[in-house]
Amino acid sequence: MSKSYLASAIEILQQVEATQSDKIRTAAGWIADAIEADGLAHFFGAGHSHMALEEAFPRNGGLVGLHPLSELALSYYTPVIGNSGIYQMRYFQSVEGLGEVIWKNYRFKRTDCFVVYTNTGVTKVALDIAGFAKTEGMRVIAVTSLQHAAATGTDHKGGKRLHEIADLVIDNCSVVGDAMVDIPGSEDKAGAGSSITSIAITNALSTEAALELARRGHSPMVLPSPYFEGTPEGKARRARAEKRWDECMAEYSRRYAGMFIRGDR
Repeated sequence: MSKSYLASAIEILQQVEATQSDKIRTAAGWIADAIEADGLAHFFGAGHSHMALEEAFPRNGGLVGLHPLSELALSYYTPVIGNSGIYQMRYFQSVEGLGEVIWKNYRFKRTDCFVVYTNTGVTKVALDIAGFAKTEGMRVIAVTSLQHAAATGTDHKGGKRLHEIADLVIDNCSVVGDAMVDIPGSEDKAGAGSSITSIAITNALSTEAALELARRGHSPMVLPSPYFEGTPEGKARRARAEKRWDECMAEYSRRYAGMFIRGDR
């Protein structure tokens, strides 16, 4: 009998906790360094890896200083077929050089860092972004499946997979091909694991970075939930949260605006 999806998901999360916790803490320290230097930690991923970016910021519990470097053509493909379909997205993420075009829009600080996601380790646009960040002297953190990377080569001109580019590698512990559950009578498995662990890793990085900033004597800016209403207590909680949201967004906007100031990099 096949193991259930939930049992498989719990098992893979336990693997991440058991094997990757030290690396997550190190990466969170690098993220705290970037925020402390008045910059940003940039998160990049394409396809389903983009889901991890949405967990970085903005979201309830999200840390100001995390920047999801999002590209619509690489993240919006839920029409499936036709306009903005899945075939177009798969093509875009495999276009070598697209990362360079994206990169030209921004001016990053050398004290910033990058968290780059590709489960397979060979998504070309992600390799582009990781390579540019590395070349410009920024720390690069990879979130990838080492099992899948070991099962594939790469056609990228750099000849490397993500874990061979990054300064620090966090293994999302997903299996080759990502799907975890055997289906009787089928060669194909169901139930992807990488989204579960990559999202958990993102929240762990955010939380540990906030804790590290607090240890250094800073007051990390974190978005609270504003979704309270209907009672005096609820309305008071909402008013406090809305005020905090305005403060957080103002600080995020200040940091973000710096990426568009032209000049020497």
